[in-house]
Parts: sequence; structure tokens; C-alpha cells
Amino acid sequence: MGNRLWCSATLLSLMVLTVSVAETTRLRDIDFKNFSFPWDDDEMAESTAVPPLYRWISPLPKSSIRALKGLHHFYEPDQDPLQRERARYISIDSVIFGDLDKDGIEEAAVHLNYSTGGTANWDFLYIYKLVHGQPRLVGILESGSRGYGGLGRISIQDDLLILDFADGERRVGDCCSEGYIRVRYRWRKGAFVEEGPRERGDLNIHEH
Repeated sequence: MGNRLWCSATLLSLMVLTVSVAETTRLRDIDFKNFSFPWDDDEMAESTAVPPLYRWISPLPKSSIRALKGLHHFYEPDQDPLQRERARYISIDSVIFGDLDKDGIEEAAVHLNYSTGGTANWDFLYIYKLVHGQPRLVGILESGSRGYGGLGRISIQDDLLILDFADGERRVGDCCSEGYIRVRYRWRKGAFVEEGPRERGDLNIHEH
């Protein structure tokens, strides 16, 4: 009798798990705050030349990092509290969704910010597509740093990925810019291709 009850409970658990996995048919169901992201420290974090506006990283990284509660810290377990406080980290700042390839299924654009532990930081945008019920990374964009090409507004409209970068020519100190450069990308033949003219506009950095 005990074995029968154990088998029944196990079968029920498996059924619940199967239903849960089967229902994960949208990227909106993925918890990107607790997620493994491909990452190459030599290529992405230790670069001595942060791009002034953007670059699409190719090839995609082979290694990865794990975010927990929206953060990943680059410190060792034996480091003291002061070292940990000044350690590099990545934060998952936002996730937006929209159909980029006209197949009726939303893609996800995940905005990560990389900080050196001091004032220097720059942004990455990870683009995921749902393939056979699993998120598949199809592109990583690295932006510039803060007021010099930092990534601002992100949107998906009419199958286009639309990104606003801080205009480096209108910087106010290192942190900010009074203008943005808007760039549109279309997913075409397995890559993001810039489409249409770039636009420039004003940012009111004194609003708040």
C-alpha cells in the first residue's frame, strides 16, 4: 500500500512538472532575474576600448554567468567585505518583449548593465528567441558608457528593434548627455541590420 501511495505521489508530481514545462510557451514566463547569460570576461568586460555607440558581439560567448535576484557579482567567496563592495557586478535592468521576425511569437530584449565597481559602467542588450520551448540567444549588443553612447530607451515596434543611445557629442560631464541618437534594427537573415536614417533628439536631464 505504501509503495502504491509513493508511486501515485511521484506520478502526480511528474504530471504537475510536465504541465508546468508545457505551459512555458512564452518568453514572458522566463525569470530573467534568475538566469544564466553567456559571458566572456576577456571580450566583454576587460575591453580597453568601450565602443562609442554600439557593437554587435560576434561570435557569441561560450562561457556564462548566473544572475540571482537580478545581480551577478564578480567576487570570490574568500574576499573581505571591502573587496566585495568594490567588486565588479552585472545588474539586469529591464526586459521588453515584441515580435521581431514576424512569426507571431514574441522575442525578449534583456538589458544588462556592467559596472566596474566604481563609476565606470556600460550596457549590454541580449536578444532571445523561443525555440522548442527554450530561450535561445540570437544576439548581444554592447553599447558605450553612460553619457558617451550609453543605452537608454529600448522598444520594439513594427518588427523593429529601436534603441536610443546617449549622444556623445552632447555630453554633460561623464555621466550624462543632453541628446540621444535613435537607431533602428531589423532581424534579417540571422542578424540585426540597421535600417533607415539615424535620428537625433533632446533629453531633458534636468527633469528630476
